[in-house]
Amino acid sequence: MDSNCYVVIYRTTLFYFVLLIVFKLMGKREVGQLTLLDLVVSVLMAEIAAMGIDSLDRPVHEVLLAVGLLGTLQFTSAFTTLRFKKIREIVDGKPSILIHQGKINLDEMRRQRYTFDDLMVQLRANNISSIFEVEYAILESNGQLSSFKRKDTSFCPLPIITSGGLEKENLTKIQKTPEWIDEELERQGIFSVKDVYYAAYDGQQLRCLTRQSLNMKEKKRH
Repeated sequence: MDSNCYVVIYRTTLFYFVLLIVFKLMGKREVGQLTLLDLVVSVLMAEIAAMGIDSLDRPVHEVLLAVGLLGTLQFTSAFTTLRFKKIREIVDGKPSILIHQGKINLDEMRRQRYTFDDLMVQLRANNISSIFEVEYAILESNGQLSSFKRKDTSFCPLPIITSGGLEKENLTKIQKTPEWIDEELERQGIFSVKDVYYAAYDGQQLRCLTRQSLNMKEKKRH
């Protein structure tokens, strides 16, 4: 066997385990849940590893440096987007409401370059045969369509508060005001929107999950 074959076997095995470790550190996501940035980084890493296997004259440490740098950048980006909501919206994007209360939002579909055929394909994939069955359809930031039938919408699927921030667009969708939010929070003994990790509207009142309650649940587990 040619000596180059041993080098290829060595490099292939090495890069396989390196990529396995890097992707493990980047976090667990299914392929359908990958954001655009996740996909770009994954493709780049695969290309760099392939170049390292094909170009035997290229030092291994240069390839490992490039893969490690991409992994570090992705990990830093993931941590930053997790911590800061505004950056998360810029990097990952925001969900787009294509159907709201049974009405198709054509302007939003045009902005997303999403055709009527695309919508019907996604609805059929969710076992929905007609648009008239849908109360809400939301195009997620990863490209998947979340749909809610009319009989399944006791809760509005749009978050009203996330990570201590008020979703004003969603608040308008349920025809409520920031003053109403303040009244609801005060009635529940919550004095600031920043204390709320997640809140949704069930058609009658605001249901809140506070940071304090999450901390208490975490302590009970320990």
